[in-house]
Amino acid sequence: MRDVRPKNVGIVLDEALALFRGNAKPLLVAASFTVLPAALLMGLGQDFYYRGLFESTVSGTGPSDVLIASMLISYMVIYVASLILWFGKAYLDSSVLSSAAEMLHQPVAGAKPLLKGGLSRFGWYLLVQFMVSTLVSIAMFASFFVLGLGGLVLYVYLSMTAVIIVVERASLPDSFRRSFELVKGNFWRVFGYLVLVWFLMAAFQGALGSPVIIRQIVVTAQNPEAIYQPVSLVWKVLEGLTLGLALALPAPFAPLATFALYLDLRARNEGMDLVIRAREIRDAA
Repeated sequence: MRDVRPKNVGIVLDEALALFRGNAKPLLVAASFTVLPAALLMGLGQDFYYRGLFESTVSGTGPSDVLIASMLISYMVIYVASLILWFGKAYLDSSVLSSAAEMLHQPVAGAKPLLKGGLSRFGWYLLVQFMVSTLVSIAMFASFFVLGLGGLVLYVYLSMTAVIIVVERASLPDSFRRSFELVKGNFWRVFGYLVLVWFLMAAFQGALGSPVIIRQIVVTAQNPEAIYQPVSLVWKVLEGLTLGLALALPAPFAPLATFALYLDLRARNEGMDLVIRAREIRDAA
């Protein structure tokens, strides 16, 4: 019998990590199809663009025509890849959330059914994410004189909408209403949890990108002037690919972390643990 009582934030995060570990293979395969290609392109574009910007700044002679062309192409790659990445990440999230309830009881069957399951709610997921982003941006602009805190508060209250519209298959108005109801009375808990998830994702990405950072530290320690010198094309490609992997591989964890918090909020607000236990006792009778 699964324990769905209210838990502290650390245990909720542990459960999200356990879901990730227990389904790592299909999750990573799914991420390799939906997120990885665009993430690799974006990593390459960012590396070439910012390396070129740095080289043109420290050269003292101004950027060459070749460097300008390279930076322009890199910027276009970043823009296109970021759009593709947004859609790919949204589809991955929809797929993970569609199978999240199944993962509570048994590992998902594979990447193919995982991705197939996300299709039915993908459009709704995109719509609710777009609406949340728009509303949060408006609230941030309206609360400009208090550093955009209105947008932050609204984001926390709407943080469950994407989970609800997929997991509960709710309508758009119901997903907004339900998110407010679940977060109400738990604002600081939800805010702190989301910050912890952000730091954990950053730690994942930092760990995956650490070879690049370590190499730069070693090279700079050996020759302090190396940071001002252009790097080889091969190293730029490897650096960009590493940045792309660091973006893609932890991607499935974010929706699982939000789903784990959703379960905890339901247990706190709706006594979900008592309902589930009653159903299990009834089915066993």
